[in-house]
Amino acid sequence: MSVPRHTLAHSPQLLAILLLSAVVPLRAQSHVPRTQTFPGLQEAPFPYVSPEELGLPMAPFETLSEAVQEWVGAEQIVGAEVLLVKDERVVFHEAVGWSDKAAGAPLERNSIYRIRSMTKPFTATSIFLLAEGGELELDDPVAKYLPSWRNERSGEITIRQLLSHSGGFVQGGFAGPFAQYPDLRAAVDAAGEAGPQNSPGERYEYSDVGSATLGAVVAETSGMPVERFLETRILEPLGLSDTRTAFTPDAPWAGRMNPTYMKATPEAPWFQYWHPSREQQFPFFRASGGLYTTVFDYARWLHLWMDRGVADELRLLSEETVTTALQPAMTPGYGLHWEIFSPLPEDGTLPAFGHGGSDGTLAVAMPDLNAVALIFTQSRGNGVLRQFIPLARAVLQTEG
Repeated sequence: MSVPRHTLAHSPQLLAILLLSAVVPLRAQSHVPRTQTFPGLQEAPFPYVSPEELGLPMAPFETLSEAVQEWVGAEQIVGAEVLLVKDERVVFHEAVGWSDKAAGAPLERNSIYRIRSMTKPFTATSIFLLAEGGELELDDPVAKYLPSWRNERSGEITIRQLLSHSGGFVQGGFAGPFAQYPDLRAAVDAAGEAGPQNSPGERYEYSDVGSATLGAVVAETSGMPVERFLETRILEPLGLSDTRTAFTPDAPWAGRMNPTYMKATPEAPWFQYWHPSREQQFPFFRASGGLYTTVFDYARWLHLWMDRGVADELRLLSEETVTTALQPAMTPGYGLHWEIFSPLPEDGTLPAFGHGGSDGTLAVAMPDLNAVALIFTQSRGNGVLRQFIPLARAVLQTEG
């Protein structure tokens, strides 16, 4: 599920301060667990500094911290880990609330989360790598690679249309319940045989069908499962060792996983609908939403894109691919499997971009501020993600 789009205005300092002060009527939340920024974590990929070292006043950061505590105290979320990185330095990193509320276990920094649709940019990048290697073209029909799509309903749908969510499939548009299929390819084959619900190429309509199909194209083209391609061509070269494609309760990192929560209705209390003592919900990797990761790994992922395809002197993607993917395609708020959170700058720089996940996670890159902002919760369908982007931007752009 995609996070609703936001307009990130370049606000003056006064507006930023007003925005922070107007978010919630702040009050002390002493009963809410909170781990503050300092001391920083030794294994962090970015050094910790105080905001003042970068010319940023402390007061807005303190107000942001209180806002997150208020969200937890008001039961808008169960817990949240928030990371702000500016100029490749951590200026804010707090964990607030609970990992397992019934057990009284507080949320810890550098936890591992189910990031759901934040997987989509990784799946798209697998496609981009194959395209740059000459193994496919974005305007190829999917049917060139998947025989099940060679029919009058699906035969003209292109890879680019799936990347831009304009293939004609609606959300939930699989031929049957996704969990009924034995593997990714079976679900994709059935979707192709049934065809899209709307005419391809006419409009943006967010749908997991397209992302799943891209994963099947990667597997067919590369000769390996999409998750293995992702591991060998993206995660391992970039050193994203905390990003995983599968989970089992006996995994050595299972103790860092958080339960996930949801509500039966907006007014109902949170209930735990998955716990790390259980197997993952699907027996195969969902290319539309199967990754597990940390705020640090995803921050590094955003930095690769902000740096136009380069990380630690490794060029993973061409500048042309990065620019193309981060341009609005069929709608102003979405490019090629990336959400776009600000208008496309006229000077050729990159817009604000990122992605959200339906279990309550969101990551945003702000190239104009050389900053990334992430909020990872385990509270499905919460409303605070809509408030976070302008809050984070206001904090990061406020100058002393």
